[in-house]
Amino acid sequence: MDNKTENDDDNAGIDVILTDDVEKGPHCVHACRDRKDCNFFQWEDEKVSEARRLAREAENRSKRPSFSHLEYCTRFRTFVSLSLEEKRFCQDCELLLLPGEHEDHSSHASRTVTAAELRRPSVLLRPLDNKKSNAQFLFTDRSSHFLLETLAALGYRKLLCVGTPR
Repeated sequence: MDNKTENDDDNAGIDVILTDDVEKGPHCVHACRDRKDCNFFQWEDEKVSEARRLAREAENRSKRPSFSHLEYCTRFRTFVSLSLEEKRFCQDCELLLLPGEHEDHSSHASRTVTAAELRRPSVLLRPLDNKKSNAQFLFTDRSSHFLLETLAALGYRKLLCVGTPR
C-alpha cells in the first residue's frame, strides 16, 4: 500500500512517500553523490535486464554485514569486558575483534581501542577514498563541539544525525 502526502503548508513543499512494498524499488549498498559513480543507478520507471538485476543483488549480498544486529550487540558486550590489551579493531574489516579472531586479521590494519574511542566509535573509521562519490562528512572535534553547544544552548536535548558520523 502506497501513501503519499499532498503538498500543503504543513510539509513546506516536501512530498513524503511511505510504502509497505520495500521490494518494489532497487536497493543500493552505497551512497553516491553523483549517479555516474553508481553502477546500479536506475530511474524509477526504467526496465532493468535480468542480468543487471542479478548483478545488483550479488553486489548487495557481498556488502551485507557479517553478523545480525543481535550478534553485533552480543559481540560488543563481550568486547567491552575485555582488558585494554585484548581490545582490537580491524580497520580493514571495520570490526571489533574478539580474542580468538586476532590471528585471522593479523595481515590487516588493526589497532587497540580505548574506552573513550568506544564512546565515539566513528573515530575508529578511516575516511573513504572517494570524497565525491562517497558523500561522507567527518567533522573535526572543534566543529562537533560548536554544533553540540549551540544546539544545547537552544534547548535541544535529543539529536538525530544522518550522514554525519562525527
